[in-house]
Amino acid sequence: MEVLSQDEIDQLLTAINAGDEEKISRFKSVEAFEEYLIKRKIKQEKPYGMFDNDISVCRFFESSGSENFLQDITKKNEEQGFGNIKIPNTNITLLNYSFCQNCKAVYSYKDLIEYYKNPRPDNSFKDRAEQYRNDTRVCCSNCDTYFLPSLIISDGTPKNEVQFLCRVQTIDAVEKYFVIKRKRVLTKNKSNILQKGNLRGIKNDVYIKDLEEKPTLITNIIQYTPFNLIANLLDGTNVGKGDLLFDEWK
Repeated sequence: MEVLSQDEIDQLLTAINAGDEEKISRFKSVEAFEEYLIKRKIKQEKPYGMFDNDISVCRFFESSGSENFLQDITKKNEEQGFGNIKIPNTNITLLNYSFCQNCKAVYSYKDLIEYYKNPRPDNSFKDRAEQYRNDTRVCCSNCDTYFLPSLIISDGTPKNEVQFLCRVQTIDAVEKYFVIKRKRVLTKNKSNILQKGNLRGIKNDVYIKDLEEKPTLITNIIQYTPFNLIANLLDGTNVGKGDLLFDEWK
């Protein structure tokens, strides 16, 4: 009779436990995920980032003329070929809702991403790295008014909204959330950092079901994940398959 070595036993238990974790840390179906985003009454999260409390927030359901603003933003996204992100196998589209509350200038998805790459310098942050992670505001180039953009969850009609975060802010917020849970994920776990020449990638070891109480983080992770990898996030197989976060080498 063959006897398994301790290494083989450990490998077998790891595989079994990983399979169990995958089953637990997944949405039961695409429909369940769709219902989570659209129908579930989600407790309002506190805004992410460091800023004054009186900062203006773009809120679709509290804005006058919101339908017109969203139409203009959607059209601008289509013209530029960015944003208006569809989640596969669902009726859901994610739409940035971003305009200056003062002068009403409209900002596209591309405008937001470009701004977060080069935000207006602010000495209240100790350095640029801290500002990239924590300055979730956008400063209007027309009138210098700051505002917080939102991300609308729509199935043809806007149903819900969360705060819009850039990639760096999304990663930082997810890592901070799991540190509170006493777990190191993404860049906080050094084994997730991969090198390929001068490029670096990050293994996505996050089960989005474990972020269920943080819809802002789930929605922002989804918006930056390529279409072909979103299904892995929903069924919890992204960890076992070793998917790269946002499928990016930088």
